[in-house]
Amino acid sequence: MRTIQFETVVNGGVIRIPEQYMDLVPNTVNVTLVPTEQEGPKFRPKTKDKPFSIDEFPAVLDTKEWKFNREEANERR
Repeated sequence: MRTIQFETVVNGGVIRIPEQYMDLVPNTVNVTLVPTEQEGPKFRPKTKDKPFSIDEFPAVLDTKEWKFNREEANERR
């Protein structure tokens, strides 16, 4: 069977099949819904008025006990 594609409006959970396709549609079909571009923007609105600060991110590693030696880090071997 070939794929039939058309645009329609869902009304109360019912998808209306246009008349020109009625003879082509078998009794059992698979349905894939793809929203049209009329749905609005595809991004989430900003939820905060200010940018995130470093204090809002959880610590992944506990680095309080780490010792850092700048000279040793920059040393060429």
